[in-house]
Amino acid sequence: MNAVERQQLNTYGPAVTYGGSDHTNAATAAQELYQTLAMANPACVLFFCCVDYDRNELSRTLAELFGDIPVLGCTTAGEISPLGLSPGSITGFCLSADHFVVETTILQNLATFSEQVAYDTVKSMLHRLERRAIAPVAHNSFALSLLDGMSISEELVLSALNEALSGIPLVGGSAGDNLHFRDTHVYYDKQFYSNAAVIILVNTLCPFTVLSGHHLVAEREKMVVTKADPEKRIAHELNAEPAALEYCRVMDISLDELSSTSYALHPLSVQVGDNYFARSVQQVNDDLSLTFFCAIDTGIVLTKMRDGGLVEEFENRMEQVVSEIGEPQLIIGYDCIHRRIEAEGKGIYSELSDLYQRYKVVGFNTYGEHSDAMHVNHTFTGVVIGESCEFSA
Repeated sequence: MNAVERQQLNTYGPAVTYGGSDHTNAATAAQELYQTLAMANPACVLFFCCVDYDRNELSRTLAELFGDIPVLGCTTAGEISPLGLSPGSITGFCLSADHFVVETTILQNLATFSEQVAYDTVKSMLHRLERRAIAPVAHNSFALSLLDGMSISEELVLSALNEALSGIPLVGGSAGDNLHFRDTHVYYDKQFYSNAAVIILVNTLCPFTVLSGHHLVAEREKMVVTKADPEKRIAHELNAEPAALEYCRVMDISLDELSSTSYALHPLSVQVGDNYFARSVQQVNDDLSLTFFCAIDTGIVLTKMRDGGLVEEFENRMEQVVSEIGEPQLIIGYDCIHRRIEAEGKGIYSELSDLYQRYKVVGFNTYGEHSDAMHVNHTFTGVVIGESCEFSA
């Protein structure tokens, strides 16, 4: 980004600032991010960064620049900046303390996760939020989550958080690492963590709405998971056949074609009532089993899905949101990596990027999206913050 672009990104409303940098040097990128997020009375900063940055250098520079301002973030599978889809960058936003009250915490060592500890932690956060709130907490608050995308802990963590939040909406995303599947981190209190979850409670005077949805349409073909390792999210067999072979047969592709692109273009889902929740394949293994991004278990029925119009669905959804709360001054966006790969594969990447820029989306491509107690794939999930904030002195 040049100086003119950074100036254009700086502020769209009194409650938030946002921006970013695509500089490859971690210290320089952090400095450029800091410049675009400058605010007189900040409540907190959230950032999303490319995994290629030197984490130690990035962490050290962010700590020096932002000082005691709470800064939270994660590594990604691609960033969404105010310029649209921006892989290989750092992007973020700052919330004003005049319009937002924020409480934050980190849950470490998810390998020994305790539902009771998580529940008690969130309840304590809510008590602190209620003492400082600038609007009624029950109807004017939302929660954000950032989890290590390789922790295989999302379902357990989200269930505990959702119960403790007692109806306050929760949205978030699982950290990525550009499809390397080995090096995902969250950031809290001036350092990066693996195997951890960052939780953020936000109380605000601004109108907002949460959203989570996809563009996929169910086909008739189904597969039953007949052998699985749920702890590792691995399906060994589908319809009593090696999982990869049966997936290829149903999707009418060859084993040699299996890749992140083929998984993105040939999605699966689980039906719950009248709703379909995507279950994306992460990778094929040497024994022809399939590892998934989300929970998988023996007996689950998977439905073949087809594209229902990625760009059109998002545009229609946003037109409805605008009619309800007006033009957004910020959308905190958690966008599945398979949506970006699908857009690339179908030649609609620029259209999708332009839409995200138009609606002021700041966020990242995830290894899974969080919606209340649900861990899902192939969705755009987020919080839309409207412009017409009331000011309280």
